[in-house]
Amino acid sequence: MHTNTTTSQIPQNNLPEESVDIRQALFRILYNWPWIALSLTLALTIAWLYNRYAEPVYKARASIMIKDEKKGGAGLLENPLLKELDLGGGGKLVDNEIEILKSYDLMEDVVKKEQLFLDIKRKGSLTNRSVFAKETPLIIRIANPDTIIQPLQWGISGQPNGKWRLDYGAHNKDLPLTRGRWYSINGLLFQITDNPAFKADSTNLNNDYLLYLKPLKVAVNNYSAALNVQPASKTATIINMELTDRNNKRAQTALNALIDIYNQQALEDKNKVTNNTLDFLNGRLAIIENELRTVEGQVQQFKSSNRITDVSVEAQQYMEQAKQVDIQKAEQQTQLSILESLESNLKANQDNPKLVPSGSGIAEPSLAEMIQTHNRLVLERERQAERLGPKNPIPVDLANQIANLRASLITNIGNLKQAYRIALNDITSKDAELNARIRNIPQIQKNLVQIQRDQSVKEQLYFLLLQKREESAITLASTIPDSRSIEKARSIGIVSPKKVLVMAIAFLLGLIIPIAIIYLIHFFKNTIEDKDEVEQKCNAPVLGEISYVRKDTSPIVVQKGSRSIVAEQFRVIRTNISFTKPGHSPKVILVTSHRPEEGKSFTSLNLAASYALLNKKVVVLEFDLRKPRLSAAVNIHSEAGISNYLAAANTTNINDILHEVPGFEQRFWLLPAGPIPPNPAELILGDNMKQLMEELNKKFDYIIFDTPPYGLVTDSSLLAAHAHITIVVLRQGFTFKWVMHELNKKMTDNPAQPLYTVINRVGEKNSYNSYKRYGYGYTEYFDAPQKKKK
Repeated sequence: MHTNTTTSQIPQNNLPEESVDIRQALFRILYNWPWIALSLTLALTIAWLYNRYAEPVYKARASIMIKDEKKGGAGLLENPLLKELDLGGGGKLVDNEIEILKSYDLMEDVVKKEQLFLDIKRKGSLTNRSVFAKETPLIIRIANPDTIIQPLQWGISGQPNGKWRLDYGAHNKDLPLTRGRWYSINGLLFQITDNPAFKADSTNLNNDYLLYLKPLKVAVNNYSAALNVQPASKTATIINMELTDRNNKRAQTALNALIDIYNQQALEDKNKVTNNTLDFLNGRLAIIENELRTVEGQVQQFKSSNRITDVSVEAQQYMEQAKQVDIQKAEQQTQLSILESLESNLKANQDNPKLVPSGSGIAEPSLAEMIQTHNRLVLERERQAERLGPKNPIPVDLANQIANLRASLITNIGNLKQAYRIALNDITSKDAELNARIRNIPQIQKNLVQIQRDQSVKEQLYFLLLQKREESAITLASTIPDSRSIEKARSIGIVSPKKVLVMAIAFLLGLIIPIAIIYLIHFFKNTIEDKDEVEQKCNAPVLGEISYVRKDTSPIVVQKGSRSIVAEQFRVIRTNISFTKPGHSPKVILVTSHRPEEGKSFTSLNLAASYALLNKKVVVLEFDLRKPRLSAAVNIHSEAGISNYLAAANTTNINDILHEVPGFEQRFWLLPAGPIPPNPAELILGDNMKQLMEELNKKFDYIIFDTPPYGLVTDSSLLAAHAHITIVVLRQGFTFKWVMHELNKKMTDNPAQPLYTVINRVGEKNSYNSYKRYGYGYTEYFDAPQKKKK
């Protein structure tokens, strides 16, 4: 057998760029409207069920006002009386307070306080809903939530006798519960009691509940993620907080607890400094009090032993002067003592800075301000170290600031001590002068004056320390937080699911998904779809379309008096062929296809039948010499045929191998292929082929070549030299798209040989093209039985 040398391969070049045909797209959507309607119905039904049964998510909102040292005061926090007593405390940075409100430790305290690691859900027919506080008949207390290392799910249900039963573990173990008794399951301690705030109604009669216990870390992270803390504006000191939760009351409770714990911790930080100062003052007072008692005892003993009731007027004057000097001396010594104590405290804790006593009693304002700044930095470092870790850059930077400030404090204290010593030396000089004058007083009086002077010094120092302790006590008792709640936690309603949005998204998805699937199917489909596509992408003109015949009893559908759609389509093709050659109709027509099963033999037979109905003699040549099937389709069996004639024209009579196709009054003939030859291509190129064409041209008005697929063998290309036009049959939904590109290349390579196309089996797969099928209302006319003429 001759080897095919022109077997077509899939072209490497792409087809011309495909433009979007809106009309075709609308046809596809219109044809597939049941799927789109089904998709929309399904999507909207799912959305409705989701809106109906999904557990809602609520949002609570609260606001507080912070005293920001950079943005001004905050109302009552700027009271002048509080400033005078140093009770208002230093201002805070809003940004820092936002980070504190979002801190893990603060949220952990909230979760522990309100037991947010426990989620109680009331069982429902389809969904379970979270209940909290007075919505549940039981109060469940967990003593050690830190022991929860993995999520747990328990069931608790009420019994007819009023008791409760707990189902727990992988095998649903039962545990009868007694109110007020502590139980332990795998180390987890819990207790149940009745909830006095619970009121039964028609909505909460079901006594079946589910208990979801989360590890503390998981619960804290979940609520931290649900918390949103933002400043009201760039210039305001108001902080807005929002929290989402699946229970409305629980969201509000969590926010209120967050604010309460935040204020409580802020007060504790402020009270640390005051308590430290009180401890220092109490210690000093105890020492001075003992010394004062000792001096008072000496005065009393001296007067008793010497029987002294009064001193002279001169001695009294000296005593008054000495008293003033002693007061000054006492003040200087007190300041010097306070500074030495502060210096000792700073040096003792140099490696591990701690809070130092406040600046109460220090006459130097700059030093008192530095001490206040130092204590604020120490508290901030401790808070940041707990939240971020001691090695984080923020605590490290704060530690460096504290170290530098402590060094400055020690230097400042040293300078102040030097100044107080100089002042003390001056006072001592005055004291020496008074002592010289007192020497003239009798010895007994002089000794009494000395003892009374010591007593006066101790009294002044004692009164000063007592005054400072009272001021610190007032500060401790009157400490107020640096924030004020301006809007308590309140619900702003359901934030999820957003029913309108869910329905809108469902509608869009229900519409977009089927359309996208239709488009993708079309996009990835690599076969020819319709006539419009062939006309747009193929340079070979379309002569017509042939509809799919579902129940064909004969391969020849074009019969005398036939009014079927397919018969009319072949008549249209016949007419269009006559217009391909202006002035005369093509006589020799070659019909081929790219591959088998595309309908070239069906097209050849019925095209020939349409010419026979014009009273023209037409012959169909079965030139598929390798796999002849045409003669068998029309029930013609012959031992001889084209192969015999081409092999030995001198011994073969053309009339002996021609066979009439019945039903066309000797106007439709078939020339069978004959025996399968070993060299069909060589036979076609032989001289006998010309002789065959000459004889057939004399006998017939039209000659139609039924050739093998050009994509498999070269026969059709060789026979094209004898044809006036070549018709390539394309099958809808079967012929590859790249075949059109191949036909364009053939027309470019051989412009002298015109190519035309016919689209076969249109509407076979009930595609959207059925909207554009031949007929447009004439189907009933074509399919109706023909009336007999009277």
